[in-house]
Amino acid sequence: MLSGEKEFELFDRGVKAFNQNAYVNAHHAWEALWKMIGHQPRRAGLKVFLQLTGIYQNIELEKWDAVRYGIRIANQRLEENRASINQLVEVDSIESFIQLYKDKIISLKVFDELKIERKWGRVHKDLGTK
Repeated sequence: MLSGEKEFELFDRGVKAFNQNAYVNAHHAWEALWKMIGHQPRRAGLKVFLQLTGIYQNIELEKWDAVRYGIRIANQRLEENRASINQLVEVDSIESFIQLYKDKIISLKVFDELKIERKWGRVHKDLGTK
């Protein structure tokens, strides 16, 4: 899914921002990565993360149909790209969250509890980088 140090840095910046509940910053990092990769199939897994930041914005605006749509799309993209995403982060917590809230109204407080656990050290070791 990712290739090269700059792509990993942008992804990691997004994960860190997301886990600090700085969703706008996470979205900007992942959107920059999306654009950097360009129209290549390997960027498809990023849609999960972009959808998660969109879900936050729609919760804030109380757009519940958009929240449910975002959760549905995030779930589809997670299923389609599970193997590549699982190389970077633990997908179980994301999948559990999506399954739990796919048909419910979700509060910002609950959304803030979702954390993305990176597999960063192992990925860097496999690539022979830091």
